[in-house]
Amino acid sequence: MLDPETLAQLRDIVNRFRLEREGFKPHRSIVDLGNLANLNSDITVDLEASEALGAPMVVLRPKAPEPTILKVLTPQEVRVAILVAEGLTNKEIARGLSISFHTVKDHIHHILTKTGLPSRAAIAAELSKS
Repeated sequence: MLDPETLAQLRDIVNRFRLEREGFKPHRSIVDLGNLANLNSDITVDLEASEALGAPMVVLRPKAPEPTILKVLTPQEVRVAILVAEGLTNKEIARGLSISFHTVKDHIHHILTKTGLPSRAAIAAELSKS
């Protein structure tokens, strides 16, 4: 959800497209869109829609937040967590990552300890939120 100030800035930019058709250089407003500091979304601007709508069509797609679990793990722990979430056994993970079975067990223990999650199923559930 956009905060009111950012939404007002976005409306202002789209209105400039509408009000300054003749001789207007839309690239400036597109740059303004990209510079909205609070915009945590991907954005698509369809300039050709101006003919039918009277203004460009602006589509905002909120970015999916990175699962919190991944922020506290090492890169190798992230790889192990992803494979756990895919339903692989420790033996399959070890084979896939070319590490020992015991190293996989250690990684899973560290993942559970760092995240406070109770089980492998909880790891999978947490990663599926993204």
